[in-house]
Amino acid sequence: MHIIVLIILTGLTSVAAELSRQDFLMSFPEIAYDDRKVVFSNEQWSAVFASGVSTMFTMPRDSLDMAASQEGRGCRVVVGNATYVCNPIRGNSIIKQDAYGNTDLTITPPNAQAMTALADAWSVVTVSRAEVTEEIGPLCAGQDKVWFGLVAFYQSGKMPISGLGWFDTNTGQFGRVYASALRDLTPRWVGVRDDTVWVYCGATGAQVGGQLISYSTKDGGLGQLNLAAARIPGDTLLNAGMWRDFLLLATEDAVSIWPQGDMPWVWQTDAYASRENTWLKFVTFDIKNGIKNIGDDFFPLPMNSPAMAFAKVGDWLELYAPQGVEATMPTEKWKKIKEIATTDDWGCGDSLCFARVKVSVTGANKEMDLLDTPIVLLQEGETITKIGIRAGWVPAYQVVPVLMKK
Repeated sequence: MHIIVLIILTGLTSVAAELSRQDFLMSFPEIAYDDRKVVFSNEQWSAVFASGVSTMFTMPRDSLDMAASQEGRGCRVVVGNATYVCNPIRGNSIIKQDAYGNTDLTITPPNAQAMTALADAWSVVTVSRAEVTEEIGPLCAGQDKVWFGLVAFYQSGKMPISGLGWFDTNTGQFGRVYASALRDLTPRWVGVRDDTVWVYCGATGAQVGGQLISYSTKDGGLGQLNLAAARIPGDTLLNAGMWRDFLLLATEDAVSIWPQGDMPWVWQTDAYASRENTWLKFVTFDIKNGIKNIGDDFFPLPMNSPAMAFAKVGDWLELYAPQGVEATMPTEKWKKIKEIATTDDWGCGDSLCFARVKVSVTGANKEMDLLDTPIVLLQEGETITKIGIRAGWVPAYQVVPVLMKK
């Protein structure tokens, strides 16, 4: 489908505060799983990874009845023939429950090495055990050990610092490790994979976001996951979990399944698809009032065919059109914008900078605002340049987010 059109660029204009750019990359912070599948969810959608299949598929959240997985998050684990629970919840001791009744297990005080780490974290010379209060939880089972998160407080609940503790069910010995890097963090999840214990810690008092800490059972080394170094998109880690030997991670921009000894598998919602006949439309945005002017249908969006997203403004998504449109514009104007208009990032940051186009279809002008959409050079002439565009707008409620593997 090729329509000869004339595009008139009205300029890259920063719009008023009434309009704002929204992130079309969805987050899926809730993690659940069973023997056959992993599910990442948000308030509206669930992304499902099935065993034996390396793709994600999305469905409405309410169509899948699956509670968030509690393994490694609660205060109850089974190791061998015994059950271990915090006493009380997030308390300062562990109870071992067996078929013959309950037996209290006493957490031994921090050893000299842990006390030194606490003193360093709190920037004091020495700390006495009387000045330290510990809370335990969550718990996780690993071979013959019970692993648990720790939070130590200095002098009546001040200056919290996280740590990791363990109880050896064979020897009956407790151990713990603290580090100044974990100050003002609270353990929310603990998982074990081979010789590494993973602890997802959130900032104390914060509702979202945290850090993933690793502890080597071989050498006792502590590390912190660097999302960028692991090539996982996002600035904020929202959740973590463990499924079989796969580390599960959710950021504000992506979900990741990390096999042992391999690079993370990463998915992002930078594409959307329609499950019914849907048309991309011409849409303009009123710069003064932020009111959307909806024009005619532009191109049909094929069913179940992912289309790359460029931007989201209000309730509208700008998607890659399945077919292109030939167009012309004055070469003088093209030369002024071609450095940025041929890319999918026009360098406008969080602001909106539309390029308004006028399309002549059967003698009538159709207007559309483009944002971060590549304009393709077809042929540059002395006075007139032939170009092409492949984008249109669709209501967000008419499409489904598609997680594409990166």
